[in-house]
Amino acid sequence: MDTTTEPSSRQKEPRHRGGSPVWLNWLLALLTVPVAMAVMLFAFAAVMGLARCTDGGCDHMGPGEFWFGILAYGPPVVAVVTIAASFYTASRKHAIWVPVAGLGLLFIDLAVLAITFRT
Repeated sequence: MDTTTEPSSRQKEPRHRGGSPVWLNWLLALLTVPVAMAVMLFAFAAVMGLARCTDGGCDHMGPGEFWFGILAYGPPVVAVVTIAASFYTASRKHAIWVPVAGLGLLFIDLAVLAITFRT
């Protein structure tokens, strides 16, 4: 007679992934969409603010055409990549870093725009 105690298949403990909850990961991932929209609006508002510089005094303002294109049109790409990556990583242990990195990139983008367009 076997007296060892083995858990039955009905009494298995649920697998705990550790780390942050999945809902927090998705909340932060979906938060990248409105943050990306805000960064784009800030970028275009900053360019519209240069319309007052008709005498050439604002030539040094802004990051330049190439970098402005990346800084202005990059935020939606960051948001889409963050959400797409969250589909694969949301249930993993350190998945919270995916949307945190996406939000970090968006805030860095906003900071670069604010610094380069200051008067």
